[in-house]
Amino acid sequence: MDLKKAREELRKGITIYDMKLRVGYYARVSTDKDDQLNSLENQQHYFEDMINENKNWTLVASYIDEGISGTQVRKRGNFLKMIEDATLGKIDLILTKEISRFSRNTVDSIKYTEYLLKNGVIVYFLSDNLNTISPDSEFRLTIMSSLAQDEVRKLSERVKFGINRMIKDGKLIGGNLTGYYKKNGRYEINKEEAFIIEYLFTTYASGRVGLKKIGEELASLGYFNSKGGVYSDTTLAKFLTNPRYKGYYTARLSEVEDYKTHKKKKVPKENQIIYKDTKIPPIVSEELWDKANLLHEQRKKIPSRHVLNSNDHIKKYKYSSKLYCKDCGNVFIRNGGSNRSNNPIWTCKTYKNLGVLKCASPNIKETDLDKIFIELFSNILKNKEQYITIIFNEYQNIIKNYNNDFEIKDINNKIINIKKQKDKLFDLSVKGMIDDFEFKARNDKFNLELVNLENMINDNSLKLNKDLELKNKLDLLNSSLNRKLDIKENLAYLVNLLVNRVEIEKINGNRKHIILKIIYDFNNPDTIIELDMNNKNNVPVEL
Repeated sequence: MDLKKAREELRKGITIYDMKLRVGYYARVSTDKDDQLNSLENQQHYFEDMINENKNWTLVASYIDEGISGTQVRKRGNFLKMIEDATLGKIDLILTKEISRFSRNTVDSIKYTEYLLKNGVIVYFLSDNLNTISPDSEFRLTIMSSLAQDEVRKLSERVKFGINRMIKDGKLIGGNLTGYYKKNGRYEINKEEAFIIEYLFTTYASGRVGLKKIGEELASLGYFNSKGGVYSDTTLAKFLTNPRYKGYYTARLSEVEDYKTHKKKKVPKENQIIYKDTKIPPIVSEELWDKANLLHEQRKKIPSRHVLNSNDHIKKYKYSSKLYCKDCGNVFIRNGGSNRSNNPIWTCKTYKNLGVLKCASPNIKETDLDKIFIELFSNILKNKEQYITIIFNEYQNIIKNYNNDFEIKDINNKIINIKKQKDKLFDLSVKGMIDDFEFKARNDKFNLELVNLENMINDNSLKLNKDLELKNKLDLLNSSLNRKLDIKENLAYLVNLLVNRVEIEKINGNRKHIILKIIYDFNNPDTIIELDMNNKNNVPVEL
């Protein structure tokens, strides 16, 4: 939409109802309860009737989010799809019921309406009679969004107050729990679902299989989650660690840090509320619960597969925490799923999670990155043989001197120690504490040890043995150095050792034509590489 022309027409008395517009509408409910879903259906009928009744308007799309909070835009897939379509010029006007349906976060409300307006898209909040093309819309939107956000804050405080009151009165918090149904403020065992819990604890405590396998076994027995799928190991872990299954009341195990983000944090154990309660009949015994949870804690401490195979992990994720997007500053992450297992790519995390609207950074093939760094390191280590010789000679001198010094020092220390023992032996003889026969026997023994040690210092055979041992060590070192400088084989090691970060930037906004600025972790000038991914030969050029 040409906003300047539209505002001129509005000043002449023409309304948005008189303009030829492509119209979409946005609706959202925060829960999937029947009354809210009915409300959503009513909103859809209202918007569609309103648009169809106006001959100047054309309905182009509807965007609906069900059972999703309005405080976090990133979780609303259809909202983000609407923003993307608006950016692509598919919509002129977006209708929505009220500001709280659009967003309950003041910053998001202002940010997205401003963004849409810059792209020639009006937002009309019907209940609030607020049209973003109006001159005073930003001021009114700020006030009304703040009120909507504050209402969420008040609601959050009311919920917290109610929960604290229930805790004080010992009332059960929450609805039904798998294995139970709630009746008159008490839990009663749901016999069919109780089997799931009994099977979980009995099987897990046996140590036979893990949670994932238990989910599969339950599915084979005909037990599925509420969506008809296999119970995930995450869900089963929650069941396993829930003290209610052994007949305990629980509250305040976690708390929401911020009502806007809904981010939860675990409450320290000393502040959690857990005690045995007759209102909750146990499905499993305390002994079985404790045994299963002890095993669960032990298994959590076992390193994961990628840690146990750390070399393989490092090779696979050699560019982790090295690649940075110049547009948004976020890191690049590896995308090597089943469809890309033979040709993984590295993608900006913002782009991956939030889409091109948030960050239009490029995707880079891992093979292209490998090609660039093999070439770079080959240039840096082009005098590899000379480099190895220098390091080899340095290590040879260090090891040789260390071995010689260590051996001589060790022998000299033994000589000093024997001489001290001879002095003590002499004192004992003078004081009459040992007889002459014993003195002579022990003194002769010390003298023989001294002669042997002194001979060792000048013994050529010892020197020959040490030289042979040194040669073997240096041969191993030489072999190791050559292996370490095999660039292709040790690319992950060299990237980790030599590269501090790589900044990736588009050339003239082209996602296929990019610059990589490589910043090293040692005293070497930054390298600038140009990569044109449109070129089939795809040869990186150093600038």
